[in-house]
Amino acid sequence: MSSDRQRNRKNRISKRAILVSYEGKNKTEDIYLGNYNVRDNNYVIRKVPGNDTDPISLVEHTIAKVKEESLDLTGDDRAFCMFDTDVKPEKNSQISEAIRLAIKNNIIPIVSAPCVEVWFLLHYRYSTAQYSSNDEVIEELKKHCAGYNKSYDIYPLICNNTNKAIINAKRLEKFQLENGRKLQTVETNPYTEVYKIIEEIQKN
Repeated sequence: MSSDRQRNRKNRISKRAILVSYEGKNKTEDIYLGNYNVRDNNYVIRKVPGNDTDPISLVEHTIAKVKEESLDLTGDDRAFCMFDTDVKPEKNSQISEAIRLAIKNNIIPIVSAPCVEVWFLLHYRYSTAQYSSNDEVIEELKKHCAGYNKSYDIYPLICNNTNKAIINAKRLEKFQLENGRKLQTVETNPYTEVYKIIEEIQKN
C-alpha cells in the first residue's frame, strides 16, 4: 500500500462517525445533512435512509447499521434516529416503544412534531403556535423560502442562522415543559430535537 493510501486510511479511521437514520421517503433530511459532510472535519456523517416509516422498524434498521459499521456508541461515535410525529395520535405508542428501544441500544432518538420543517422554521423565527398538519408547517416555511419542497436544499439559506435555531429550539422545549407537556409526543406541537444532532456536529 502506498504512503498516500496509508495516510488516507488512517484519516478515515481516526474520524468519529455520526450515524443518522430517517424515513427513506424523505429527501429533506438526506439533502440537509449532506451539507455537513466536509472533508476537513474530524467526523463523517453516515446517512441511513430507512425503508420503513414506522418508528420501531426505523430503530431496528439503525441498530443493524450500527453493528454493520462496527460503531462504538459508548466511545466517540454517535447514532441518531429521526422521527416525525405527524399529526397522528396513534403514533404515540409506536414512538414511545421506538424511543425505549433506541435508548436501550445507545441510539439517540430525535423527535420533531409534527415534522422536521419545524427545525427549519426556527432558523427564521420563534413561535409556539400549534400546527394542524405537516402541510401547514411547510406552507409557513414557504413564507420565508418560496421554493421549498421535500427535495429542496434549504441549507444555503439557513446555515448562517443555525445558532439562532438552536436557541429557539431549546426555548421551545422549555416552553413545552413549563406548560406541562410531555416531550416526544404527537400532542407536544411544535417541537423539534434536531438541534441535538447539530450540537454534536459542532463539537468538531
